[in-house]
Amino acid sequence: MSADMRDGWRTALAAVAVLALVSCAGSESAAPAPSHSRSGPSDPIALVGMWTLTGVGAEAGTVVGLTPAALTIYRSCGELRASWSADSQGLFIADVMGSSGGCDPETRVAWLNQATGYRLDGSSHAVLLDGDGETVARLAASSAPPRPDRESFEVTDEFRRSFDSPAALPPGLTPADRRELAGRWEPVRGGSAALQQPYLEFRADGRWSGSDGCNGSGGGWVVGPAGTLLATSGISTLVGCDNIPVGDWLSAARRAGFDGAMLVLLDQDAEELGRLHRASRFGRIG
Repeated sequence: MSADMRDGWRTALAAVAVLALVSCAGSESAAPAPSHSRSGPSDPIALVGMWTLTGVGAEAGTVVGLTPAALTIYRSCGELRASWSADSQGLFIADVMGSSGGCDPETRVAWLNQATGYRLDGSSHAVLLDGDGETVARLAASSAPPRPDRESFEVTDEFRRSFDSPAALPPGLTPADRRELAGRWEPVRGGSAALQQPYLEFRADGRWSGSDGCNGSGGGWVVGPAGTLLATSGISTLVGCDNIPVGDWLSAARRAGFDGAMLVLLDQDAEELGRLHRASRFGRIG
């Protein structure tokens, strides 16, 4: 094959790869730079790709990669790896859960911790927003990832379905909001044989902590209109006991509602995951 023919094939294949990113059918391999030609103001799939931070002080110029598996912040010390989630209503949440190289996994990333929403801005920019709708970071479409052999931008059907709008709350439930969720909650049933009282605690700063009765966990949370809910979960211990998987309930929850004073967590299909009641001030802790 001649050099001209090889160049022609390379050009054709590159065009196919770009078209695959914006196609709605089947599994697709996203090009590293985000493509928003089909996107509305809140299209979570369009966040997948490589970005450069702009307008965030000392971190301006930092490269950030969003794959279906993780959000990666590339720094001179190495990498910070975060779990992330978003929805079509503009909610966004991310939480650092690990690192590589010399980066400290406990590093506080102010702009990431403050982000509870996003907006696509034009064909190659995105904006992360805090709870008051103020900009905490601006993202500009970037080039290939620093480690292209490891990053996978493939957007599968399963990943795409995970961003479908959740089913409505069942009749009889009222949507939860940020103010009502704040505080400590305990499962209605079970946990009596656990090492400590299982619980979930939603803090006003957008962080949550909890225990299944044996293992502690935590992450970030954000609630939107009609009780829509997103939460991230970090690393947990793996102690075995008669536990209640409240952290798993929260990670899988897409809506939260109230049945009277009882908190009900529901998955994307509005199937009930668990029920919790507000904890008394002095609950069992051990």
